[in-house]
Amino acid sequence: MKTKNNLLVLFAMATVVVVPGTTCAARSQAGGAERTMARWLSMDKDGDGKIAKDEAEGQLKANFEPNDTNKDGFLDRSELNGLSQRLSSGRSQQQSNRSQAVQLAAGAKLERDIVYSQVGGRKLLLDLCLPAKGSAPSPVIVWVHGGGWRNGSKNAGSRARGMLDRGYAVVDAGYRLSGEAIFPAQVEDCKAAVRWVRANATRYGFDPDRIGAWGSSAGGHLVAFIGTAGDVREFDTETNAQYSSRVQAVCDWFGPTDLLQMDRHMIEGSRLVHDEPGSPESLLVGGPIQKEPYKSLAGKANPITYVTKDDPPFLIMHGDKDMLVPLHQSELLLDALKKAGINASLYVVKGGGHGLRGGQESPEKLFEMVADFFDKHLKKPEPVAAPGNRRGARNRPQLRPPTYSNVKYGPHEQNVIDFYKAESDVPTPVAVFIHGGGFRGGSKRGLNAGTLRELLDAGISVAAVEYRFISHAPLPAAHHDSLRALQFIRSKADEWNIDKKRFGAFGGSAGAQICMWLAFHDEMADPSSSDPVKRESSRLTCVATSGGQTTMDFDLWMKWIPGYDKPHRERGETFGKITAEKLRTVLKDISALSILTSDDPPIFMSYGMKPGDPVPADASRAQGWKVHHVMFGIKLKEKMDELGLEADLKYPGAETRYRSDADFFIRKLTPGTE
Repeated sequence: MKTKNNLLVLFAMATVVVVPGTTCAARSQAGGAERTMARWLSMDKDGDGKIAKDEAEGQLKANFEPNDTNKDGFLDRSELNGLSQRLSSGRSQQQSNRSQAVQLAAGAKLERDIVYSQVGGRKLLLDLCLPAKGSAPSPVIVWVHGGGWRNGSKNAGSRARGMLDRGYAVVDAGYRLSGEAIFPAQVEDCKAAVRWVRANATRYGFDPDRIGAWGSSAGGHLVAFIGTAGDVREFDTETNAQYSSRVQAVCDWFGPTDLLQMDRHMIEGSRLVHDEPGSPESLLVGGPIQKEPYKSLAGKANPITYVTKDDPPFLIMHGDKDMLVPLHQSELLLDALKKAGINASLYVVKGGGHGLRGGQESPEKLFEMVADFFDKHLKKPEPVAAPGNRRGARNRPQLRPPTYSNVKYGPHEQNVIDFYKAESDVPTPVAVFIHGGGFRGGSKRGLNAGTLRELLDAGISVAAVEYRFISHAPLPAAHHDSLRALQFIRSKADEWNIDKKRFGAFGGSAGAQICMWLAFHDEMADPSSSDPVKRESSRLTCVATSGGQTTMDFDLWMKWIPGYDKPHRERGETFGKITAEKLRTVLKDISALSILTSDDPPIFMSYGMKPGDPVPADASRAQGWKVHHVMFGIKLKEKMDELGLEADLKYPGAETRYRSDADFFIRKLTPGTE
């Protein structure tokens, strides 16, 4: 051992010899290494030639264990020199990247060294490339570099740069290396970079709902982690915590997953021993990965641990001759994703080593495969005019970027809102949009751009809400989420310039059903709650709906709706496994017809068929026609008329007081227009 250490010291000394003819950068690097080593050795208070933990200071003390590779409780010169080399290598690579002219597509823009987060006094930086073409908002690729978690740096000339030509923005994020901080620091930083994208969507023209992550080697591990643990708050820091860390697509290039299995599946000829104390994996977790407590932390560093059925699509690429990360690592990830029902695929590069080098496919072909994958999952389809004069035949304009995007209002990753702030010197009313989708799909991006523009121009701010689907939790979870969102928006009154007393809600289908529940339910505020959000009122000034179901009792549907002779889905799928008595209680509580009282607000309802229209012959159209039938509106209007409440019902040929949802809200929420 003594001989080995001496050899390491001699090697370390050789690395700082200034050779005639070396560049200024090389001499500066050597001098910097010498100064760093001298500063560390000055901490050796007892002069024994090594540093104990109680002698170490600053970052050296904070990261003492991962750099004490022989676990003797001291940092000797060989260990210090190894750390110095890693840090120097990272700085040298970063300087080299900076010195190279970055070749960007004509018209593309580059911003370097943007601070996306801070940890203590440490600024975390990213480089941003903005595309020359493509209409805003742009989809975004977050590139995460490799280097065994201990080397490498952000590099604006990364492999993802080619996505600029396809209209993507590219974020190249640096993160803390293992010599500075052990796991989960790296994951925390990468998730913070994703949240930075959402927090700055309006400023840079990003689409916060179309973010992909792509990384290689250690970066592949980290983007896989983002994909499976995007909603795991344990790995979130305080930076932009109101935004989601989720991404919508992941490309993992030959990244490790289960660190504890790597050595068992290395191919013949591999020299790296991952279980050794000085391996990249052991340095990542602070000690030998097969010994506790590091073994448990290594298990926690496995992205497979966090796979759930709502994870984004994955494209995994790996060479079958990889001598550093065995192909088996990617096979494990694919198997876990497939078992969870995730859209995932593994492309094995025949003959490809680490970095996919030496394989049969050219780099250009591999890039095209990645680009096509992201296009499929992140690009919006080109708008196509529908045939004839069917509803929606004209192309709908795109939504403008929200003032605040994906603001978290609850613990689930679906609990986010977009807020569009109307320009006003006085507090504005708010119209809350709740999307449809049968409680199984849909998105806040379903907000109509024309309606949004008309409301904002009238001085009405707009919020668009996401909620949990029945695949996440049975009803009434979606209702409770929407209630929380409404109360959360009210709690932002001072910050967002909101008038709490002027709130409307609108939506179609399932969203309409939720809106009516909010409008007609008794006050749901809890004045005694310790949660200030729950103390906010749930009451609305008015409500507008399209194709809304005024009851959720399928027996009444079969009684009232032409051609609806059996429930279109199992009650258990919608409401979960509950008793018949509990089901009756839930149905009554969430159905507008059951909870309507004489003090409820006015409603404007729209439906797409006349009361006497026949059931469409096309079976695919008939189902939606029945579920959104005008009879729902007729039944509600009859009861509201009895109670003396305003209910305006719009359908083809009907005379109505209001021309649209926007017209209704403007007349109900803005003074002097009614």
